[in-house]
Amino acid sequence: MAWKPLPAAMERVLEQTGHIPAAQRTGAIDGVMVKTFRRHVDQRGYFIEQLKRGDLDDAGNPFCPTEPFAQMSRSLAYARGGNPPELIKAFHWHERQWDYWDIVAGNARVVLVDLREASPTVGRIQTVMLGENAPRMVAIPPLVAHGYQAVDLRDVVLTYYVTEPYDPADPDEGRIAWDDPRIGFDWTIQNI
Repeated sequence: MAWKPLPAAMERVLEQTGHIPAAQRTGAIDGVMVKTFRRHVDQRGYFIEQLKRGDLDDAGNPFCPTEPFAQMSRSLAYARGGNPPELIKAFHWHERQWDYWDIVAGNARVVLVDLREASPTVGRIQTVMLGENAPRMVAIPPLVAHGYQAVDLRDVVLTYYVTEPYDPADPDEGRIAWDDPRIGFDWTIQNI
């Protein structure tokens, strides 16, 4: 699979913000939305409406994209434990595509980095817990790098909806190393 090279604007963001410790750059990223699921429970189990037209995020903003979804996919990542847990799948980004992530099995810490040069939250890092213990979905805008880490010993099953279909001839995806020092994210899990 071919990856897009990091555009000059994103390189500038990493160079300009990389000297600021990651702990000082944490907080909500403009445009990232989180929708906590409502479970409809009875004696047989539960039902969750993952995503539907008219949904609002936790802050009351429209959650669904203005463009229709182009593809739905599922990913299984094997958890291995440790501290930090060995399974870290990060970072990747898209130029055009929105991602809507839902961890349907296991639990993961999603890490997002705003690499949009003109964003009011440029360089900011946001973390969101998703999974069986945190039933919610996160909407990730283009040019926000993202990845995740398994936080327990269970495998992680990620279901995601995207606004662009995958095109192997012109993939809308680039990569940044999970331990890129310009991002400087500390992946260790704190036991308090």
